[in-house]
Amino acid sequence: MRPTPAAALAALAIVGVALTGCVADPVPDPSPTPTTSESAEAAPGTRANPLAVGQTVPLADGSAWSVGAAAATERGEGYVVLPLRILIDWEAIRAQLAAAGEDPADADTLGIDPWASLIVRYIGASGRSYELFESAAADVPNQLWAVGTVYPPAEDLSANVAVSVPAEDVDGGVWTVLNTGGDAVFLATS
Repeated sequence: MRPTPAAALAALAIVGVALTGCVADPVPDPSPTPTTSESAEAAPGTRANPLAVGQTVPLADGSAWSVGAAAATERGEGYVVLPLRILIDWEAIRAQLAAAGEDPADADTLGIDPWASLIVRYIGASGRSYELFESAAADVPNQLWAVGTVYPPAEDLSANVAVSVPAEDVDGGVWTVLNTGGDAVFLATS
């Protein structure tokens, strides 16, 4: 009796594994918290190595936005607050406008709204993300949504971002700031 093509392929696969010793890689640990060795090797501002408080980095090469935590995360009852520092590169905005075939001078006349351009989330220790603030009783001054449109020469802004987070998910979490293109920077809480 002649072997079927499926049986022949299975036999070749078994022989290939036996000769090379190759086996499938084990499934990686889905833990939301990176290991110490991953943190030491990863670039600052990544999930594995969140950017330290007091530092800022651009969201991406050529980005108009550089972001960082101006101070440690503040904790309230049922929420956390990121003291966010935002640096604006107006020359990068003008270059982006020119590359899109638009007038670079529009940066000076139209301005830019950080709240409309940036997405800020808190990623809890469980790996779940939070971006809504649902505590009407809390008084958080200088919130990002209240900054409004800014124009040159404004290039260094501070604003607070408050997010409702269950108490059990606060410790071990990180912040992430994304632009509308999906580029992200991760920020340490302290």
